[in-house]
Amino acid sequence: MTSFHWTETAEACAPHLFEPGWELDDDRRHFTRNGLRLHPPLVLPIESGTRSLAEYMLSLPGEPGRHTVVLMQAGAVSLGLFEAGEPIATRSNKRYVVRGSGRAQPTHLKTKGKSRYGSRLRLQNAKLLLEETNEKLLEWQAEYGPSDCVYYNAPVRLWPTLFEATPAPPFGKDDRMIKIPRDLPKPTTEILLRAYRGLCYGRVEEL
Repeated sequence: MTSFHWTETAEACAPHLFEPGWELDDDRRHFTRNGLRLHPPLVLPIESGTRSLAEYMLSLPGEPGRHTVVLMQAGAVSLGLFEAGEPIATRSNKRYVVRGSGRAQPTHLKTKGKSRYGSRLRLQNAKLLLEETNEKLLEWQAEYGPSDCVYYNAPVRLWPTLFEATPAPPFGKDDRMIKIPRDLPKPTTEILLRAYRGLCYGRVEEL
């Protein structure tokens, strides 16, 4: 496997440009040909309507756009705003929302019914964490403008709650979103920056 930074994307793709048979996968994450797979960096995603490696190269911008990154787990959120591949703002926040059994209170309520001691505090903290998250995202949009893409990593049950909170986030479910394809530990600013660095690299690998 050979990896390359987003600044080297055109250089990495160029040797394969006139090789026939490169096919784009259905979710527009990579190109495949004769036992090889080319993954462009996720900060330079394959845009809708792209049909070939040549079209992808022709559409490459000079640098990545403005990106929002949202990492969520029960009781912890890390947010980042990036432009041209560099961080311009970050924010991490934690609140007590996990029961002694290790299950987040909102999840417990959906699966077990009534909660017991401490549930009000945990539910209130879960609600506040979502509100604070969206308030910060709205603040960043007001200051820096909208993002071109949202990269996120969150449990399946937790991610929709961000859109149910008040205020709502400054982006909708139909906006450009890419899930970070990695298992990440509890969100912190360090984890956030490390995750985004990973998005800045592509790779060519043998199948």
